[in-house]
Order: sequence, then structure tokens, then C-alpha cells
Amino acid sequence: MTDYDDDTESLPAPAPVDRFADALALLTTMRNAKEIEVALKRLRRLERDIAAAEAKLAAVTTKAEQTAAALAEREAASDARAAALDTREAEVEDQIREAHDHLRAYHSEIRQADRSLRYRVLASADLLHGYNPTLQELPDWPEIQRTIGLSVDPPLAPPADHQEVRNVRHDWAGSVFSPDSTVTRTITVNE
Repeated sequence: MTDYDDDTESLPAPAPVDRFADALALLTTMRNAKEIEVALKRLRRLERDIAAAEAKLAAVTTKAEQTAAALAEREAASDARAAALDTREAEVEDQIREAHDHLRAYHSEIRQADRSLRYRVLASADLLHGYNPTLQELPDWPEIQRTIGLSVDPPLAPPADHQEVRNVRHDWAGSVFSPDSTVTRTITVNE
């Protein structure tokens, strides 16, 4: 403790305010009735001002307590919303990480399938002699197309087949059947 702290502990506590004693002390010091009457009016006015100030202080204190309670309620609601947002943000980050991992695995599978397909195409064209997979990458598709001579456009779809039934008067060799007979045969027609 410092010397200052010791000095403040030795001070006497202030005496409580005694308005009646103060009024009597004021009255005893005055000499005439007119001064006493003026002093009493001042004292009554002061008493009214003190009562109004105390009422105002009580109203302000009550309002401050209500405001503090409302602020505490808002802070609790804000904390709850922040916790919910943090939880949702963590869930979204987990979903994003999961989707990213899934896409990375899918991309890896596609790259492996592409590499395997390029390898098979080059192997079927007998272009892998001298290829060392640890030292070289496989050529890309445009280079493979130029090397092998593949067309850029995909092949046309084969025409659809359908069957047709006809009554014919000639056989396969072209001879005519007898006039009283007919033969029915099914012919597959390519369009």
C-alpha cells in the first residue's frame, strides 16, 4: 500500500444529510421573521427540487435497467445467430471440401481414362516403340490425330435397317414364277 491509501482509510465517513437539523441551524442564525419566511420558501423549493430530482433519477435508473436488459437480450440473440451462422458456415465448408474431394477424384479418374485411351490408340497404331513412361508424357489428342491421320469429325451413324415385305413374281435368279402362284419374301432395306 502507498501513503495515499493509508491517508484515505483514516478519513471519517461523511455524516448523513439531516435536513431538519440544517433547517433549525438556518433558523437560529436568522434575526427576523421575514428572513425566516424567505429561507423556509427556499428550503421548500429546494425540497421539491430534490424530490423531483430523486424521481427523475429513479426513472432514469429504471430506464437504464430496462435498456441494459434489452441490450443483454439482443446480445444473447446476436450470439445465438452468430453461433448458428458459424455452424452453418462449418457445414458449408465441409460440403465444399467434400465436393472438392469428389471432383478431384472424378478428375483423376477421367485423366487416367484419357491416358489409358491415348495409350491404347497409340499401341493399336504401333506408335509406342521407344516410349518411356517415366521420361515422357503421351502426346495429346491433336498430335495423335495428326500422327495417325484420324478425322476430327466423328463417324456418321450407320443407316437404320428396316424390313419390308413384298410380293414378288421373280425368284433370285430372275426367272418368272408360274402365273398362278405368288411368293412373299422379307427384304432388309438399308436407307
